[in-house]
Amino acid sequence: MFKSVLRRGTGLGISVFVAACLLTAATPAQANERPIDITGYQVSNITVADSNCRNLKITASTKIKKNFVDSFGSVDVTRNGGLVSMLWFEGRNITDRAMICPSFDGLGVYKVGAAEINAEYKYYDSYFKEYMSNYSSYTDNTSKKFHVRGKAKSTLTATRSGSKVTLTAKAQVYAPEKYRYAQYNAKGAKLQVKSGKTWKTLKTVNLSKGKATITVKQSTKKSYRLYVPTATWAASTTTKSVSK
Repeated sequence: MFKSVLRRGTGLGISVFVAACLLTAATPAQANERPIDITGYQVSNITVADSNCRNLKITASTKIKKNFVDSFGSVDVTRNGGLVSMLWFEGRNITDRAMICPSFDGLGVYKVGAAEINAEYKYYDSYFKEYMSNYSSYTDNTSKKFHVRGKAKSTLTATRSGSKVTLTAKAQVYAPEKYRYAQYNAKGAKLQVKSGKTWKTLKTVNLSKGKATITVKQSTKKSYRLYVPTATWAASTTTKSVSK
């Protein structure tokens, strides 16, 4: 390749070719330069019992290379692929607060990341024999999910008829978009009976229209409760125990 270029070129062509080679050798490959990488995020799940917006603190842990000089950029906070907030950072310490409005964006799973990073790094220029700065822009796809849940509450009542006990459970969850508690059709709720000092599950049920009725055969007096486990969009709740 070198010979063919030299044969075709004039003295001016040779000078241009040599200068281009020197420039290429002096400048590092930018496509592979990532002076700062995000290795993870610290963010807490939140449970809401009102419709107010929240400023949720989010911190990123980073890995810095020796050639790092400075950086700035943004981090997306999304739900179902839609942007709900954006974090801004400058330097190596990435900490900011995301505005989360469950009354507008809803309850459920949110995600922090990806990040758009603009970084400055230094490199040694062998031609000029000194350190110089260069810049790169790239996307860091590190991400973490977190949950925004509505607070849940529940009740349990009991009636007895002979050896049968009928238990009626009701549950509600706070609905930010409605500015109030609403019926909670909880899945996988566990009807439990107390045995000694522990609670044992008798039956697992799903609530319909925020309600479930369960009849058990029990001739002696027992204590019962209903436990509703945590869902992606609703917090857990446990009724007060009832004895019948």
